[in-house]
Formats: sequence, structure tokens, C-alpha cells
Amino acid sequence: MFRGALEKVARFTFPVVISRRTVEGTCSAGIGTFTIINKDGWIVTAGHIIGQWHKLSTAVAAVRETQAARAAIENDDSLSRKDKAVKLNSLVVGKDDSDRCSAWWGADKTALRDFSYVPITVPDLGEAVDIGVGRLEPFDPSLYPISEYPVFKNPDKNFEPGVSLCKLGFPLNQVTPTWDEQADGFRLPPGTLPMPRFPIEGIFTRTAEIVIQGGPQLPYPIRYVETSTPGLRGQSGGPTFDIDGNIWAIQAKTIHRDLGFDIKGQKQYMNLGLGVHPKTIFGFLDQVGVKYEVTKD
Repeated sequence: MFRGALEKVARFTFPVVISRRTVEGTCSAGIGTFTIINKDGWIVTAGHIIGQWHKLSTAVAAVRETQAARAAIENDDSLSRKDKAVKLNSLVVGKDDSDRCSAWWGADKTALRDFSYVPITVPDLGEAVDIGVGRLEPFDPSLYPISEYPVFKNPDKNFEPGVSLCKLGFPLNQVTPTWDEQADGFRLPPGTLPMPRFPIEGIFTRTAEIVIQGGPQLPYPIRYVETSTPGLRGQSGGPTFDIDGNIWAIQAKTIHRDLGFDIKGQKQYMNLGLGVHPKTIFGFLDQVGVKYEVTKD
């Protein structure tokens, strides 16, 4: 059913690998998905991916600043041993703190600029608006096999539960990078690339709307498209699309609904996917001034 759509959507769907090294030297990585939406190199992904990258970069900068301050104190011959100890005690760096990080956006020597997300959280869900954008720089279309850019489904016409949809991303992949001291950067293990994609189908079950109680209000609704299958880890930020390859949502979360019965004392749950609704995506993209295309019907 989705064979043709999958071939089309795969051309603008790519993995992001966020790598981290601790002060102790342990390396790890997380995988997500992003979608390139226009010829200027703008992407959409899950807001929590952009938020994770932003917080990690900030944490690394703070650690590097603290390390530099400690080195300056240790090399300051004007300070007594006691004074050095007092100053160093106020500048602590833990072995599990982040010392280095990087984000690989589907191609080498490409960075994400002008990124934006909504850092508002709500109980039991996390990010209220789990959508983020950014601009690839430099954006070289030859590095990404894009023959056409995505079209979002018009949410004002024939946007009802019951339609079959498919999610695409890069789950079921595990990456443990290494640190190359000579290159001063991370290296992905051999065989990591090209990273296999994985689709999972389901139906559009319901529309979920989030209401923020108090605090800042947004000029657009916060809605999610619920699907009958979960979003797998690594699919966050990827497209949820129909048989024509039109995007109905951007996968963001998996929720777990209590089915109300036990098996041998174990509660049973249904795992459902939540993708950011086009109304919310458009409101956010309009707010930050990013161009996108919408179906006529």
C-alpha cells in the first residue's frame, strides 16, 4: 500500500545522530529523524530533539568554561596553595558531566542554524508543542537525494480518523561513537551508514488537543494526530504520511493507555503514537517565517 509513498518520502527523511562524551571519556549517542521541507534547507523535527541538542550544547559550554577557569587557577603562581584549593572547590566538574558533543544532520560538515522550538511542558506529556525547526548550513542538495520537497496535508479538508497512515524514521539502530583525539571529533563505527529506515503503519484514530493552564499562551492550537501504532524510538521527528506521500503529522511521542485489565497481576497497555498536527505545525512555521507547501484538498 505504501510502497510508492515510501520511496517518495524517503528522499526527504534523514537521521540525526547526537553524540556525547563525558569528562571521564565515555561516548554515547541518540538517534532521531528530521524532514527537509524546502529548498532553503529548513527542516522540521521533534521539539525534544532540538531541545536535547540545545541543552547538551549549553552543558558542554559550561563544563569547558569551568575547566578553563580551573586551569587558570592552577597555573596562577600568585595564589597560595590554600587559596587555590578554596577557589577550585567552588568549580567542580563531575566525571559524568558532558565534555564534548556533536550532532550529525545526515551529512558531514553540515550544521543546524537558526533553530527554534517551544520550551513549554505539561504534566504527563512533556513538551506541549513537540515540534522544532532549523536551517542546514551549508545546505548542499547534492548531499541529500531530494528530487521534490514534501507537501503537508490540508487539515481543513478530509482530515478525519480512519485513514491509513505510515510513520518513517530510523529506529532499531544502535550507535556507539568513538572519540578521535587527532581529529578532535567523534567517529561513527563502520557500517553505521547508510542507516536503515524502518516504516510502521497504523490508522489515524483520534485528534488530541492540549490546553495550557495559565502561563504563556500560543497563537495557534496545540493538537496531535493519534495513531493506532506506537512511534518507535528513533522515529521521533519523522513524517507520518498517507499513500500519496503527503505528510499528516510529525511523529513526536508514544503514549501508553491503560486497557483496564491485568494478566497475572501485570497491567496491560496499548501503545499509541502521537504526531504533531498540521494546524500546530503551520502555526509554528508561520511564527518563525519558514515556507512550506500544503495540498489543495
